[in-house]
Amino acid sequence: MLKGNELLNHLLAVGPYFKNIFGKDLVVWISDTKNILGYFPGDHFDVGSDGILTEDDPMYIAMKNRKAAQTYMPEGITGIPFKQIDNPVFDDRNNVIGCITIGISLDQELKVVDVAERVNEAVSNIEVSIQEVACSSENIRNNEKELRDNINTVNELTKEISKVLTFTKKIADQTNLLGLNAAIEAARAGEHGVGFSVVASEIRKMSADSLETAKNIESLIKQINDANRVTLDSSQAAYTVTEEQVAETDKAKTKIKDLKNISEELKMLSKEI
Repeated sequence: MLKGNELLNHLLAVGPYFKNIFGKDLVVWISDTKNILGYFPGDHFDVGSDGILTEDDPMYIAMKNRKAAQTYMPEGITGIPFKQIDNPVFDDRNNVIGCITIGISLDQELKVVDVAERVNEAVSNIEVSIQEVACSSENIRNNEKELRDNINTVNELTKEISKVLTFTKKIADQTNLLGLNAAIEAARAGEHGVGFSVVASEIRKMSADSLETAKNIESLIKQINDANRVTLDSSQAAYTVTEEQVAETDKAKTKIKDLKNISEELKMLSKEI
């Protein structure tokens, strides 16, 4: 087992290789209980070292507390944000004889966090847009349903009108027959039936007018029914499309939610790098 200064000397020997071992661009400090014995900068990461430990130095505090600690160093202190991991070194009698510290740059982490936050913001904007589309689709669907209900109501009303027209045509036919019989009886009555003949003629004319009006209304009802049929088919097609759109926007909202969760996980993972 390596003891005392021998252990620190071996750490000093392997210090330059830590960045290759961990596969990261990092810095390494190795100290005894008072001074920095060795500082090994990374390829593109160098925060420097003055060689002296003060009581507020994280390495000194870790040795004092006899346990490893992590400290986040903001960009304002060294110009580069990094995470500092301090590990006290013990001899064979469990006495603290120094500290080995690794500094890992948080520059990439912050870039990942920034990307994740921008993704999150973009996703939130998309979510708002999709919500607006979903709301519009819901309104269109409801309007189409209301239109279909109204068309069906009109169709029911035209059916009732058709029934009334059928009854009206029967009355017109019977009235015409009655007028014809009255005209025959007036002709038999001779001079005494002249006035009655005029009445019979008016009755037949009124019957013919009623029948013609009924036919015209019946023709209009047919046109209404044809127009309603076309409108109902179009409305049904639009309703089906909006139903599919609502379903797709629901799926999109689920995907957006998943994407937001992923961006949040990305931020969390970046902090664990």
